[in-house]
Order: sequence, then C-alpha cells, then structure tokens
Amino acid sequence: MNNAERFIKVQQLVKAIYDTDSTDAVVVMGVILEEWRVGAPLVAFEDDEDEASSWAALATFEELRAYFIAAGRRLAKYPLGQKGTARLAQRMLAELAPEDRVAVLLELNDMDTAGRA
Repeated sequence: MNNAERFIKVQQLVKAIYDTDSTDAVVVMGVILEEWRVGAPLVAFEDDEDEASSWAALATFEELRAYFIAAGRRLAKYPLGQKGTARLAQRMLAELAPEDRVAVLLELNDMDTAGRA
C-alpha cells in the first residue's frame, strides 16, 4: 500500500470512529490496541524504577490508575517512617505545576483539620 492509499484509509478510519457512538468507539479501540500490544519490553533494565517507567509509558490510563491505587494501598501499610513518607509525597507532587502543588497541599491540610474536629 502506498502513502496515498494509507492516507485515504486513515481518513476513512478516523471518519468511522467519529461517526460511531463514543462509548462503542472507546471499547473497540481499546480492544484493538490491547490485541496489538506486544507485552512488556524485553530490554535489560538498570533498576526497578527504569522497568516501572518503561511499563508505565505503555500502560493505558485505566491500568495506570488501577496500579497507582493498588500500590498506594500497599505502601500505606509499609513502615516508611516520616522521611520515607515525605520522599514519597515529594515524588508524587514533583510533576505538578507550583499552583497545583499548593492546591493539593491545602486540600490535604483541610482534610487533616477536618479529621481532628
């Protein structure tokens, strides 16, 4: 198939997606993408964080959310100590814009204050 034919097929595909009910389109595209997924990368990783980053780059939003929640629940049971907990929180907040980071910290403070009342 030449580039012109590929372009026409892509246009037809995009039109078909937009002509379909959005819920149905998401389900169908998710199934197709899952079938085409090749699985975990087979490269040698330097450490667990490299492997996790590589996996996360390939994960769907739903997978990321599910693993984040599950990992958070497990980590909450670990005796991380004050410094370990602070480092974990720093990593979670590091990618946020400064104003978003402040908003999250204020919300956490409000939760803490409400819990004491």
